[in-house]
Amino acid sequence: MQILLANPRGFCAGVDRAISIVENALAIYGAPDICPS
Repeated sequence: MQILLANPRGFCAGVDRAISIVENALAIYGAPDICPS
């Protein structure tokens, strides 16, 4: 999974924190299996 962010981005602090949390979770647990085959 790849997350692309436009630069500059004008998100509020809450959105910045949410993006950081998701990036950290992906680094720890990896991407979820959305469509298991």
